[in-house]
Order: sequence, then structure tokens, then C-alpha cells
Amino acid sequence: MCGLFLAASVASAVALTTVPERLFVTESFPPYTFVQNGEPAGPMVDVLKATCARLGWSCRIELLPWRRALAMAERGQADGLFTLLDTPQRQALVRASLPVLDARYSVFARAGQAFSYAGADSLAGHQIGVYGPSGSSISLKTLIEGQSAAEPAQLVLEPDNLTVLRKLISGRYGPDGLAFMNENVALWLLREHGLTGLQAAGVAKQFSYSFGLVRQRVSATDFKRFNAALGELCRSGRTAELIRPYALPASPCSK
Repeated sequence: MCGLFLAASVASAVALTTVPERLFVTESFPPYTFVQNGEPAGPMVDVLKATCARLGWSCRIELLPWRRALAMAERGQADGLFTLLDTPQRQALVRASLPVLDARYSVFARAGQAFSYAGADSLAGHQIGVYGPSGSSISLKTLIEGQSAAEPAQLVLEPDNLTVLRKLISGRYGPDGLAFMNENVALWLLREHGLTGLQAAGVAKQFSYSFGLVRQRVSATDFKRFNAALGELCRSGRTAELIRPYALPASPCSK
């Protein structure tokens, strides 16, 4: 009887100390997230793993098509979503963490095209390819809505960024067509796929990427713990060490 009581006590103690698994979903979004040797990799993945380790959380990361990842978060089937651009449209779904990586959206044109971005009104009359639904398409839509021109720009949603670049190069958005994209993503795709014939035509927006913790699954208390661990990781210099090999700009640490 004593042995049975001891075994039950041990089992109860193990159950109490078992760390629940946290599921974070993301997409293949190089150079920020990608598959390497069959596993999720990239600076956002490295920072997330280090943050979870600091918290003592057991975190699992799945790379999925973005629409599926977003749908899982909306259904409460995931604890976190990244790589996240914090927008008003997503604040009801997730709490955005401290920023991790700085980035910028740039406008691209075909080589030799006489276009230079000079604010929202300079986009008037152009067809603009953009990957969406995504943070970039939300940002472009907001930009277009701020136009005062009589002939607004026409947003053309595409299933991925590579399609946007290829269609722009081939003239599918017309002789004055443009693309709106994260600059580092565009440069990576152009290099990896040997694409030529485009030129950067101006920076439209500076922003940062974060992790989004799903409100339905992660309490406000645990969100604060996550943010505190992320901030400590940054101030210790560890975040900079993790990001440095990728040659991407880390966001400033919070005080």
C-alpha cells in the first residue's frame, strides 16, 4: 500500500512539473524564416528558441503556408504567430511582442523605368503587385487609402513574393507597373533565383517584426513573461549574437 501511495505521489509530482507545449506557426519567409535540413531556421526562429529556453517553455515551431498559419491562430489552434507586422487589424487576434528585427518596405520598378517613390500620391495610376493577404498588403492598402489623387493606384494581390517579382519583370502590371515588398526579401529572391531587370525606386515605410502571441491561448500574464524574457535576451547581447550571422538589422533593445 505504501509503495502504491509513493508511486502515485511521484506521478502527481511529474504531472505538476510537466511543461506544456507551446505551438508557434510561421511561413517560409527568407531571410527571416526558412527550412534548413528539414527544420525551421532563420533569425526569428533562433530568437524564439532562445526566448522559450529562458522561460522554460517547450516550444514547437511549424512552417506552413501563411493563410493556414493565420487560420490556425484565428481558430485558437496555435499559441504564437510570426513573422508579425503589428497592425490594428491583428491586435484583436494577437498581442505583439517587443520588436526583434527592423525592416522596410520598398517600391520596385523595372530597370530603366522613370519612377521614383515620393509619397502615396506618386503611386497614382500604377498597378502595384504585392503578396497578400499579408503585412505588406495591409501596409500598401493603408498607403493607397491616403492618396489624394483622382486616379488611385490599383493593388494586385499575388500568392507569394516571387510571383510579384516575376510578373513585374515580364511587364504583367503594365508599362508603369510597380511592386511593393520587404526590401530584404526582394533582394534575397532576386539573388536566389537569378532574376534581373528590376531597380529599387524608393523606401515607403520603416517597420519592425515581432512575435504575435494569440490572445485566445496565451494569458496576459504569460505574454508579459514572454516580453520580459525577450527584452532580457536583447539587453544581454544574445539577440544581437543570434541575428548577426544573417546580416539583418536587429531592433533596438527596450529599456
